[in-house]
Amino acid sequence: MTTASRKLGEFIYNTNYENLPKAVVDEAKLRIADVIGIGLSGSQTEVSKIEKFSLAKGGEGKATIWGTGNKTSPAYASLANGTMTFHLELDDVHRTSHTHPGVSAIPTAIALCEEYGLSGKELITAVVLGYDASIRVGMAVSPSIYVDRTFLAPGTLSVFGAAASASKLLKLDVKGISNAIGGGSYFGPTACYESFKLGAGIKDMIMGWGNYCGIYAAELAAMGFGAPDTAIEGDFGFCKTTSAKFDIQRLYNDMGSVYEIMNTGVKPYACCRQHHAAIDCMLELRNKYNFKLEDVSHVRVRTFVVSSRGNKKKPASVQEAKYSIPYIMAVALELGGAWRDQFTDELINDTRLLEFASKVDVEPDYELDKLYDEKWPSIVEIKLNDGKVLSARHDLPKGEPEFPCSPQELKDKFMSLATDAVSNEVAETIWNTIQNLENLDDVTKLTELLTSKIE
Repeated sequence: MTTASRKLGEFIYNTNYENLPKAVVDEAKLRIADVIGIGLSGSQTEVSKIEKFSLAKGGEGKATIWGTGNKTSPAYASLANGTMTFHLELDDVHRTSHTHPGVSAIPTAIALCEEYGLSGKELITAVVLGYDASIRVGMAVSPSIYVDRTFLAPGTLSVFGAAASASKLLKLDVKGISNAIGGGSYFGPTACYESFKLGAGIKDMIMGWGNYCGIYAAELAAMGFGAPDTAIEGDFGFCKTTSAKFDIQRLYNDMGSVYEIMNTGVKPYACCRQHHAAIDCMLELRNKYNFKLEDVSHVRVRTFVVSSRGNKKKPASVQEAKYSIPYIMAVALELGGAWRDQFTDELINDTRLLEFASKVDVEPDYELDKLYDEKWPSIVEIKLNDGKVLSARHDLPKGEPEFPCSPQELKDKFMSLATDAVSNEVAETIWNTIQNLENLDDVTKLTELLTSKIE
């Protein structure tokens, strides 16, 4: 009998670097750079305190905690690096699976490549397979995992990307990989949405925790700890636990011919991806009509139901502000963006911004919701003091494969972030090393660059 974990095991076992199309390899290198840049920046924020926890608990190992010279075991390094990356809300998103696949697969794969002295080709392969595993399981349970249940889907699904990447790098056989996937479904994160909605500090850890669990799932599988073949789709398996309705066929569709890393969107804004189409609407209207906060009497944001949860007008923290459409509309109009600089303790208490946010009403639009999750649409309607009404609609946010960021925009994003932790020269070297990753015989030649701090 073919089961989901068995099919994933066969796919992961049989896929090697030589099977990957050049476009997939090139995309993987861009995503590795994207995640490393975000993680380096995150290492300079308050969430870097996770380093102390990881070093205290992780013991000896060869895996680097980014932005430092410190090393620990792969599980704890990937916990720290995943946490520091997720904190900034800039890591990539696959919209129809509701996963953040890069922050699962990439810190996990890099840490294990360091531990075992593996090559750039092995890193690329493990990353591509990690994306596919988390995304495919995510597509099977989406959108029900978000709509009918109250899970934070990216956190709950993160273990599968990590387990897949780790299984490949540990060179497990088909049964071992299947056991790792099944094991991950058993003791991976069960992430409740409440912490995410309220921007609680603990939410930053959930992707790193998935990495930790995924590595241990693979290591336990390597020692012979088994899992049921039906761990994903069984009567008491992952799908039925996390969703009211699921379609296991979505996991199998085009496996081996379509690599889902190619269908994953990049974030140009430092906040919840669900709200990016609304940002695009506001920026379009701002640029076209050149109006200011004081010119506006009311804003109506219509969006799909899940996105409409982000309706709090007065965020209590920077993290909560990243899920507040009213606040995000205020900074997008006033400051022309939603980058790191727009999410600070000072700005979330700015009286002008909060006054504007109080004028923003967020409504679930059930016609737009019919397009979800193939599209993530928003309509922004702005009523000016003179009675004029401005309106814009975006069905997909900037950075999606259908509306991509350019290679130069991706490099600019990387340089902006990485240089929070390293010099411009080192950042350029990191970027160039990643673009030549397939020729690297040992990934530590890359990771040794991730420890240089600005003097």
